[in-house]
Amino acid sequence: MKIITSTFVLATLMGAVVMGDFQPGSTSAVSLIGGVIKARHDVSPDAKYPRKDCPVCKGQGWYISGDGIEKVDCGYCVPEKAQPEPTAPVPDDPPLVPIKSFYLRK
Repeated sequence: MKIITSTFVLATLMGAVVMGDFQPGSTSAVSLIGGVIKARHDVSPDAKYPRKDCPVCKGQGWYISGDGIEKVDCGYCVPEKAQPEPTAPVPDDPPLVPIKSFYLRK
């Protein structure tokens, strides 16, 4: 109990001495916040290479795994968009003709 009390008293005295000479500045806080903001804006999780420029798969879309056992789909690049196949034109509907008379049946 005596050790805990003496440690607390010593820490209080050291804190009082340090706080008397302590003059906070804003430079460190501004630098830290600026670094955090810059780091968040520099990271783009969606940024991927085009398939033809990918340094990992070299345009193949796959690469051999590190142990050399299997082919792995490349997650570092985006495949080029394929041109859509031309579809046959859809014929227009025939024009609507109004009915001139109705016949009722029994």
